[in-house]
Amino acid sequence: MEQVIDIERVEQLAYLFGNFDENIKRIEKEYNVSITSHGGSLKISGNEYEVSKASRVINGLLTMINKGEV
Repeated sequence: MEQVIDIERVEQLAYLFGNFDENIKRIEKEYNVSITSHGGSLKISGNEYEVSKASRVINGLLTMINKGEV
């Protein structure tokens, strides 16, 4: 399964990925998914249940980033 999350601003991607992409790597490892960035969006690939969980985590992090938390 694949799910795409649109990213509004480049700064959001920078905060979301973290230093040396550590945040995304951790999410990939924890939920056994693959996350790739294509322009202004993220694509999450993997099993349906894990993609859904990883998507919720990423959306939660984006909400925190939008509130100014880094």
